[in-house]
Amino acid sequence: MRSLKLTAALFLFSFAFFSCDKELNLEPGDYIGATTMSGSQEVPAVTTTASGTIRVTYSQRDKVLNYTITWIGLSGNPTGAHIHGLAEEGVNAGILQTFNGFPAATLGSYSGTLLVDGVKFKEEYLLSGKYYANIHTAVNPGGQIRGQIILTRL
Repeated sequence: MRSLKLTAALFLFSFAFFSCDKELNLEPGDYIGATTMSGSQEVPAVTTTASGTIRVTYSQRDKVLNYTITWIGLSGNPTGAHIHGLAEEGVNAGILQTFNGFPAATLGSYSGTLLVDGVKFKEEYLLSGKYYANIHTAVNPGGQIRGQIILTRL
């Protein structure tokens, strides 16, 4: 029951967040998501006060994933940040996309787009939550915070 309440709250938060941005041009049938990033989601789990959020939209029409990652409290400047897959929550996977030009700051934000090309990134895996993002630091070379990319259909 707690999971259902958390999912509903996340959906309402995501909808409120994304409905405020008129530039997104979302249509019924598109997808949105907002996921918290934390050290507890890393494998193995990392004890940290750092946190972050991944906010995403996905248009099946355009096959484009838009994302914004925000973070605060990293132990040092990021040494890397990526999208990984294919992996369920609690499982590690290889790097699929490196975030080039990721800010060297213990807090900040980064936005980008990703083409869901059907080869490297597949829609069925995106929609079933098989990709995650994380931020690495020198103290936590395997990743300090991580969040699964979870989408909800509008």
